[in-house]
Formats: sequence, C-alpha cells, structure tokens
Amino acid sequence: MTKQKANIVHKLRVAAQIVFVLLFFYLLFGSGRSSSEDINSTSVFFYIDPLLPILNFLSTGSLLIIFMFSGITLLLSLLLGRFFCGWICPFGSINHLFSWLAKKKRNGIIPLKYLSLKYFILAALLVSALMGTNLGGWLDPFSLLTRSSAALASPAEYLLGHTNKLFVSELASDFARTNPAIKSAEELESTNIERTTTQPLVIIGLFVFFLFMNFYQKRFYCNTICPLGALLGLISRVSLYRVKSTPECISCDKCSGNCTYGGNPDDEFYKSECTVCFNCATDCNNDTVEYKFELPKKADAEKVDFGRRKMIGAAAVGLVVAALPKSDMNASTISRHNYMRPPGSINEDEFIDKCLRCGQCVQSCPTNFIQPALAATGIGGIWTPVLNAKAGYCKYDCNNCTKICPSKAIEKLSIKQKQFFKLGTAIIDKNRCYTYADGMNCTVCYDACPTKEKAIQLRKAETWNFQGKLKTVDQIYILPDKCIGCGLCEYLCPRGDEPGIQIAAEDEIRERLTGNVRNFS
Repeated sequence: MTKQKANIVHKLRVAAQIVFVLLFFYLLFGSGRSSSEDINSTSVFFYIDPLLPILNFLSTGSLLIIFMFSGITLLLSLLLGRFFCGWICPFGSINHLFSWLAKKKRNGIIPLKYLSLKYFILAALLVSALMGTNLGGWLDPFSLLTRSSAALASPAEYLLGHTNKLFVSELASDFARTNPAIKSAEELESTNIERTTTQPLVIIGLFVFFLFMNFYQKRFYCNTICPLGALLGLISRVSLYRVKSTPECISCDKCSGNCTYGGNPDDEFYKSECTVCFNCATDCNNDTVEYKFELPKKADAEKVDFGRRKMIGAAAVGLVVAALPKSDMNASTISRHNYMRPPGSINEDEFIDKCLRCGQCVQSCPTNFIQPALAATGIGGIWTPVLNAKAGYCKYDCNNCTKICPSKAIEKLSIKQKQFFKLGTAIIDKNRCYTYADGMNCTVCYDACPTKEKAIQLRKAETWNFQGKLKTVDQIYILPDKCIGCGLCEYLCPRGDEPGIQIAAEDEIRERLTGNVRNFS
C-alpha cells in the first residue's frame, strides 16, 4: 500500500472514531432531561456488542432478539479482524486519543503477559456467567464508559452552572404555597437543584485510572483489560484480512512506533491484537506494508500463548466471582433487603443477571432518584441502580428509565403503567415526624403526594408538643395500598437531620411479578 493511499484510509479511520464518539455522547446526554415519548439512548451501542448477549445467554438461558445486531460486529471481525476496536468503539477511541497525547513512540511490543490478561478476564466472566452470575457490565467498554460519563455529568454540570429547575417550579405550585411557614414558593423557585451521584470518586476514579494508564502503556484498557477486545481478538485470529510486509522491507522497525500494541507487520504481527489502524502503513517510507485478504495461517494463532495453568486459574476466579451476588455486606438468613429498584424492574434474581451496570437509567433520571449501588446490594450488585429518596424522587409523569434499559432488566412502561408500579411503601418515623414527635402541624408530604387518591392522609389527634402542652394537630398517616413509593414525601420532608417519613422496600410489586412486568394491572 502506498503512503498516499494509507494516509487517506488513516484519515477516514480518525473521522470514523470522532463520529462514533460524538454520537455516543450525544445519545447519552440527550437522555437526561427529556420526558418526551422518544428519548435518546446509547442502547444502540450495546446492541452491537457481542459479549453482552453471550454472557446474558449463559447466565439466563435466554436471548433478546435485538442483540442479534451484534452479529454484524462478529462478521466484521471475521472479515477484517479487530476493526470494531480501531474504528467504532468510542471507549477505544478515547484511549487511543490519550495514548496519542502521551507523545511517546514506544519501540518494542507490549509484553505478552499484559496482552494475555484480557483473555483470562474474559474466561473468568464466561465461567461466572455459566454458573448463573453475569458481571460483564463491570468491565464491558460500553457499560464502563456510560456509567463513568453519567457520574462525570454531575461535577461537569456543577462547574458549568447547569441546574435543573423544571420540577422545582412544579413543586412550588403544588404544595409550597400552602405551607409558607416551612418553605415559600419564592424560596423554592430560587433553589438550584444540581445533579448528584452517590459515588463519583469510585466510578470516576476507575475511569480516570484507565485513561492515564495510557501514558504508561498504549491503549492500556484495550490491550490489557477489555473482555470485548479479548472476544474479538479470538475471532480475529481466523479473520481474512491480513497485514504483512513485502520482501522489500528493510526491517527499520519504524512501523512499530505508532502501532497500538507495539508490533510490526514484519516479524511481530499479532492478528488478535491488530486494530487495523493503518498507522504502520502511514509510517513506512518505503511502501512495504500491504493489507490484503487471504486465508488464515496457523502461525497467526500461535502468538499469544494462554497457558493451561493460567486458564484453569481464570476459570477458578470465575467460580469465585459467581458466588459474589450471594455475598452480602449485611448477612441475613431470610430474603430481606432495604433497597429499591427503578420502576419497571424485574424480580431481584433476574435483575442481577440481566443488569449491565451501564448507568443509563441513572443518567436518564431528571431528579437524581436513581443512583448506582455500592454496598447496599451486596458485592455482586455493585453499580446496579437503586433508589435514593435523599437525593431525589420519582417524578409522577416521567418514565425515562423504563424506556432506556438495553437489557430489559427494567421493562418498558407507559406513563399510566408506571404510575401504578409500586416501588415500595412510605413509613412514618414517629420519633421524627413533626406531627407526632413535636406536636406541630406539617402537611408538606400530604400536599405533595402525587397519587390521584392521596396515599398520605390527615387525621385529628391530640399529642404533647415540644413545649409540653397538649395540642390537637393534623397528624399524617399512610394508606399502604395507595402508596407507590415515589419518595417525594421523604425528599421534601422539612426536617434538617433525618426525614420523618421514609420509603422502604415493603410490598414492592416487582417481587410479586413473574415474566413481563408490562402485564401487571
């Protein structure tokens, strides 16, 4: 291939990388504010990721038809090798950018012990999925990038001064004007509600670590960690597209300087690691690098040696990982938990296996109600979505999260269906609620309750107030069968320490459903 032709293809590759990165972030951040029927979603990228349906099938025995689009990626890999990693994958492109920013041309191939690590990670994930535990979302590139970007959105919007006042004005008109002693409409309308996440340091820290490791090793995540890259690398060993040097090659090794894994088409070419970036052809001044289709050769598959003992070790790790969902920070001999899942969530056992830990539902929630889990759900549930009424609440006329989940761990619900989907139940803390503990009239939760037949009611009751006087107050009480667990009452409780009313995972509808949650009434 001539240098001129290689430069043209190289520019096309860079352009493709830019387009797919911009498309990814356009779809991702377009999902966080809209409540329209059609919202943007990065699910299209998940559907072309062949690792996810494989892990899902091994862990659940079922396969979503829409994931069949990942067959396009497999076909590209059989024809062109790891073309997907070098041209399409947005996280791969971001790592490529940071490797370029390092501005170091490293001669010499990346050691095999680093290149082979991702294959052991893939083996561990496959074994754990086969044993019924799908944890691929921890390290899958699309899940990792989506989750990290959603977490980065919080400090980014804070620095840019972007806040969400949409639902503040709604609340002001709904209840604040009836409670001027607690919060006035003017006070609410002047309040800036910022997006927040419960664990940005953990999620963003891992993301930043992978990016800055590119200053130590080219495309560190892609070459060493990525399980999708490992899967495509295995397929690429038998791909038809081959990069090789012609007999005129003078072995100057200049082509290895910008190779994504430090190899060269002369004597250190690894088909499983080549991302078809065309850097070697653009760097060659003698036009001795050629790209052509040919049948795979046995020598192409012998480069990265896995080792029997290492693969057995990886399988053993997978067996240990498979037990993680059964390991809980708060051990209990009965089925009991204190966390809730987003509306449309399926029952817990299936949810853990189907959830990709991608964070799309977190990003799509306009009120911060959905947050990534850390310790509450046990080790196996890390980064799965849970509900946090201290950070936000479930907006009554919003169903964003039910429309955006790529794995259907959260089923799609209409607005009407979502309004009857019981997330949990409100529970009054009589030691804190003003109407019980202090003998004061407070109707914030009653006024704000969004259900058509209010789940929070008032009744006259005599109680001793904080001054030791017997008073008759409007005391709140709950109608459990009417409460949907939206968390608005807990979020708005005016107490400054802990809310006097809280949402608990009591009588949640998802644990009473089997099959498709859209069939409930």
